[in-house]
Amino acid sequence: MKSYKFRIAILIFFILILSGLTTYLISKGYHFSVFFSIAAILFLAIKLYRQIEKAIEVMERMIISIQYTDFNISFARSVQEREFKHLGQMMDDAIRSFRDKLYQLEIDHQYYNTLLSTIDSGLLVINKRGEIEWINQAALKELEKSNINNIAELKTVHPELPKVLSELKAGDIKIVNITKQDFKYELIITGISFSVQGKELLLISLKNIQPVLEETEIEAWQKLIRVLTHEIMNTIAPIISLSETVTERASENGNSEKEFALMLQVMQTIHRRSKGLLDFVENYRKLTRIPTPTFAKVWIKPLFDDIQKLMQNTTQAQISFDIESPGLYIIADRSMIEQVLINLIKNAYEAQYKQPIAIQVKASQSKGMTSISVTDNGTGIVAEALDKIFIPFYTTKANGSGIGLSLCRQIMNMHGGSISAKSREGEGSQFTLRFKNREMQTHSFS
Repeated sequence: MKSYKFRIAILIFFILILSGLTTYLISKGYHFSVFFSIAAILFLAIKLYRQIEKAIEVMERMIISIQYTDFNISFARSVQEREFKHLGQMMDDAIRSFRDKLYQLEIDHQYYNTLLSTIDSGLLVINKRGEIEWINQAALKELEKSNINNIAELKTVHPELPKVLSELKAGDIKIVNITKQDFKYELIITGISFSVQGKELLLISLKNIQPVLEETEIEAWQKLIRVLTHEIMNTIAPIISLSETVTERASENGNSEKEFALMLQVMQTIHRRSKGLLDFVENYRKLTRIPTPTFAKVWIKPLFDDIQKLMQNTTQAQISFDIESPGLYIIADRSMIEQVLINLIKNAYEAQYKQPIAIQVKASQSKGMTSISVTDNGTGIVAEALDKIFIPFYTTKANGSGIGLSLCRQIMNMHGGSISAKSREGEGSQFTLRFKNREMQTHSFS
């Protein structure tokens, strides 16, 4: 590079000297010498032009290389002139440094884009016009959309959702109740504002909090049941013991027959009611003693076959089993899920008054979820009761314990899934179990 600068300086110096000499020769009238002087100036000017043109050409190639991200070119090898070798090497070093930084930026971009795209929380970025600048896969899955460009398109998810998102401010927390077919859940929405190149944007987070709410509710009920069980058991046990003791002594003492009969009747009543209360408490204690699931691959077809054989011997109901694909399976504790399905089927035929009783059990797969539904043709469930049927102690049966459906929900919660009910009075009911796909759920089965 120094030799190039030196050569340019020498050329300019001689051009200036010759220009001065030419002026002098003209003033003295040496016209023949002026011709040679001007010729020399032109020669040096052309030489200077070619030197500058060569440098500009190299610079243009560098700019084009950057413009089209062609970083494989070597300037040092492409130039022949010795004085440009150093310039070419400097350009190669600059291009290499620029390329490395560009690659690092691309790696960082891919890293953060992959991180945000695969996170399980729904994220989307909107501008002031409601246009969606970016959205991750979790948000598309949560909103059941393959693509979305504006929040106005979310009216199909919930009529008020576009309004909630457009009015959302940084730091706000909103909760929207969403209904997907027969499944209801609560969606929590939060926002964080930021700006990019002067453009005001809002980062919105969407999260289904229904599993958390159900888990918290179940834990609260379990704590309450433990306290009640402890207190009632401590009270009932001595009463039973005393009633047995009094009954034994009454039979030994010489009381009159009438007094003895009355005392015996009272003690037997106390004992019977206390024993009934003890059984009642023991029944509810089951809600706090659910074992930890042992997860394994459970094929749906053999599971349905076993349940069908079992139920054929215990009920006169017409039960049909339908599987969308013979190779459908879930990752679950087989005995627990079998218990849940048997409980739902028993509920279906025990709560019916119609004849004949028809129950359909169906397994299918859709949108990353495997579902098993139990549908009956019964009298249905009244709207007031539909929101309470999964609460412990609540029952619509005359002799029900109120723990069956609550137990089913706890088991599904432990499986990372959900259970929902859809019913209309007089038109039957449908209970649906939903399992998250831990891996591809359809394979060949023999």
